[in-house]
Amino acid sequence: MLNKTNPLLTRKIKGIRQDYLTHISDKSHAKIWSSVSEKENLLIITVLIPSRGCSWALSESGGCSVCGYVNDSSRENKIPIKLIKEELTRVIIDVEYTKPLELQIFNSGSFFDKDDVPEELRDLLIDLITQSGKVIKLSVECRPEYILKEKKVIEKLLKQLSNVSLEIGLGLESSNNAILQDCWNKGTTLENFKSSLEYLHSIGITVKSYVFIKPPFLNEQEALRDAIKTIIDAQHLGSDVISINPCNVQNGTLIYELFRKNEYQSPWLWTVLQVIKMSNELFPNSTIICDPTAGGKERGAHNCGKCDKLVLKLIEKAVQKEKLPENFSKICSCYSNWKILMNTPWETFRIHNLSKLRRLNPLRE
Repeated sequence: MLNKTNPLLTRKIKGIRQDYLTHISDKSHAKIWSSVSEKENLLIITVLIPSRGCSWALSESGGCSVCGYVNDSSRENKIPIKLIKEELTRVIIDVEYTKPLELQIFNSGSFFDKDDVPEELRDLLIDLITQSGKVIKLSVECRPEYILKEKKVIEKLLKQLSNVSLEIGLGLESSNNAILQDCWNKGTTLENFKSSLEYLHSIGITVKSYVFIKPPFLNEQEALRDAIKTIIDAQHLGSDVISINPCNVQNGTLIYELFRKNEYQSPWLWTVLQVIKMSNELFPNSTIICDPTAGGKERGAHNCGKCDKLVLKLIEKAVQKEKLPENFSKICSCYSNWKILMNTPWETFRIHNLSKLRRLNPLRE
């Protein structure tokens, strides 16, 4: 982890986090959510389980500036093991499937953090997976520092799931350490990520790298450049999958406070599309995924409102590496506004407040 963080940022984030958590109820008995979707020759079961919550978010650091997932965690350590077992039994044991399963397990923090996901819960998950005989791939998430800290746990898990491939999602977010520290308050560095990825590859685990679009304090131009540079670095480091995640504004976070004061807007969908398009051009054989949370809504990546659904469809096509229209300006006039924005010097940006273009203050042609 970083030897130093930005103390001003840390104090601000911690204050916002603590104030918000004291005003919302504990999620100890939150209902487990699961879904089934189809992908090639697999069925994907996605399960969200209530856990204690991200240790970084609950620490003195206050956690990351953009992440509010701890709000839905079981902070009192009353993790409903019985409920989790019942739900997983229902979706992976009791149902007959015509295709093998990929099980995606998400909690609000790190799968290999013992304070977040206790050993009892991990053992339960492993037992159900092996008992079912249907799961051929397990996908979980973890902060990079727990990978090197919990090598024995990870290697034990690999042995227990000998017939199941394991994919671990790592939050790279940005490959710029200054952005990680002064915009994200991430508590990790590119070097931490690199060490974790190299270790996971050495024992045969695939790595999904999360790349974020538009943390606080970056304008649209800077956010696009940072995302592209991060994808380039993630690819050169050997990431197996790149997951592109445009910001969605979550309650109880620094970015929500900025959003509430009209000091932050989520990225344009045109920016998201451009990031994927450029990534495909640079790395045509790469595996890139992107499913913008709250896409088309004001708190998620959006355009003018008229073309949002159509551009979200174009993002789906870009992810599948399908052919895209040659002239985006014919799709919606707001594309020209976005182009103006992307070519506007930062000084003009500030003077004319051009960051507020879309629904609040659209440019006129």
